[in-house]
Amino acid sequence: KMEMHDLTGAEEILLAMLEEDSDCIPVLSNLGNLYGKYFSEFEKAVEYYEKVLALEPDNAWARDERRRYQRYSSY
Repeated sequence: KMEMHDLTGAEEILLAMLEEDSDCIPVLSNLGNLYGKYFSEFEKAVEYYEKVLALEPDNAWARDERRRYQRYSSY
C-alpha cells in the first residue's frame, strides 16, 4: 500500500497489525517511516522509533531515523 501511495490504507493495515502484536519491530519501523516521510508527523515518527529502540537498542537504522525526525519535532 505504501509503494502504491495508498497511505491511508497502509496506515490502517499497520495499525491493525500493531494491535495484534504491539512489539513487532517491522510494523513499528514502517509506522515511523509512514508518519515521518509521508505524513510529516515527526513527533509520531519519533515515538515509533523510540519503541523500536526500547525493544532493540542496537537498531542503527531506527536510531538514525529517530535522529532525523527529532530535528523537526519538539522532542
